[in-house]
Amino acid sequence: MKHPHTGPKNPAGNLGAALLTALVFAILASRPLAAVEVPYDLVIAGGRVIDPETGLDAVRNLGVRGAEIAEISRAQLVGERTIDATGLIVAPGFIDLHSHGQSLVADRMHAYDGVTTTLELESGVLPVDEWYQSQAQAGRALNYGTSAAWTFARIAEFEGLTPRAEVQWFRDAFARKRWVSEPASSEQVQSITAYLEQGLRDGALGIGINGGYAPGGGFRELLAVHSLAARHNVPTFTHISCDNPQDPDSSAECVGQVIALAASTGNPAHICHLNSSSVRAVDITAGMIQSARASGVPITTEAYTYGAASTTIGSALFSPDAMAAKGVKAQDIEYNGQRLNEESFKALRAEQPGAIIVKHFLDLPAERSVLDTSVLLPGGAIASDSMPWIDANTGALIPHDAWPLPETAYAHPRSAGTFSRLLAEWVRESESLSLTEALRKTSLIPATILQSSVPQMRKKGRLQVGMDADIAIFDLNALEDRATFANPRQPSVGMRYVLVNGVPVIDEGELRMDSMPGRAIRRPPQNTINDRQQGH
Repeated sequence: MKHPHTGPKNPAGNLGAALLTALVFAILASRPLAAVEVPYDLVIAGGRVIDPETGLDAVRNLGVRGAEIAEISRAQLVGERTIDATGLIVAPGFIDLHSHGQSLVADRMHAYDGVTTTLELESGVLPVDEWYQSQAQAGRALNYGTSAAWTFARIAEFEGLTPRAEVQWFRDAFARKRWVSEPASSEQVQSITAYLEQGLRDGALGIGINGGYAPGGGFRELLAVHSLAARHNVPTFTHISCDNPQDPDSSAECVGQVIALAASTGNPAHICHLNSSSVRAVDITAGMIQSARASGVPITTEAYTYGAASTTIGSALFSPDAMAAKGVKAQDIEYNGQRLNEESFKALRAEQPGAIIVKHFLDLPAERSVLDTSVLLPGGAIASDSMPWIDANTGALIPHDAWPLPETAYAHPRSAGTFSRLLAEWVRESESLSLTEALRKTSLIPATILQSSVPQMRKKGRLQVGMDADIAIFDLNALEDRATFANPRQPSVGMRYVLVNGVPVIDEGELRMDSMPGRAIRRPPQNTINDRQQGH
């Protein structure tokens, strides 16, 4: 019996099948091949691609589709636009955890420094939802986000004011004193934490504890704040409330307090600007942090690359007692490019308590080793602590979209050059830090500090398929910070391209004025341990 599917050959049938196949191929060939030939919106070709998480450090081609990295390959890729990155470093965009310059004008200066995400975490704001709405309405070039502000909650409670999500509201509060120095009662602690909890429910990335500005905040109050953060599984970001060189109220004492709060509550605690808070005691505080981490305490820290700080002159940091304890002199303080004396210091503090000044705390380069301890600390992040740009003549904030910066614009040079300075001085010149480790400090470590509670951060700080296309492309040999204390308005050079969500903000070394691809970095609402336990 013949098999049902076998039989005599049919030449006519075979010829028909061949003709049908040829016809199909002809139809396919006539269709546009753009979807096949140009699969990527952007290709970055031939650059030295460095991913600090996987350890990749090799010449690769990178394909971007939309806001994501879609391909990393040795093979040639085709895109609607191709960037020739031959001889350039292709790195994750830098994530700045500590940036007070939350405006489009600050974004533009940051972009020249390789920053793609800029977060206000040390101070924070309230109300949080109001702030996110105002930023979205104004438009941002870089990704942005904030913590909930403990100081704002204190000001509201002690001074009877309604919080406003504005820098100027906070600056104006330095003319008041109760929120700075008075301890909180049990009822006031409940009110303060209620403000903060609402901020967390509105999507804040954590709680900013600007303790140096309100030394009246007691241990029980701070314990309640850390416990609140632990319940919501978010970090705290602390500017320690004491930084004297010797006990009592030494920086070591206050770092120890944060370690104790983190250990007792399980709250991930971040200590801001270790360099300027610890100064010459940084060997002690850095050792404490490393020992605590080795013991399993959830604690992280950061530093910036300068030996001078910046803040408001009316803060508690410059009370007569604090200055005497720290050995700070009026001549250490600079305003609008000029060193103060006793008379001009007292006048400025009395008449303009919200004025932004620079305080020199290290003698560089003589004390470079002191700065090195915090900058090079294993596991530590780099963050700018950038300041808002102000008009040096009037003290008013520079308008959100002013560009180029007017000649009267003033801020600490770290607002322009923190990250370029790290790569130029510590990587290229002194070779005390490898390029991969520097990129870990500027991108991956900041992302990991937040990613357990902020899902968006799991896709940042890395160059891998599926990650966000926040990318810095630079010439390491040409990279240079140019901002100085006398003229901080000079942007860094050497960044050839800076992409935010796949869109160039710096393009062939120039700022694209029409580019505002920044997106809000924000926690999902109701993200608390209790909510998860209840199945919400």
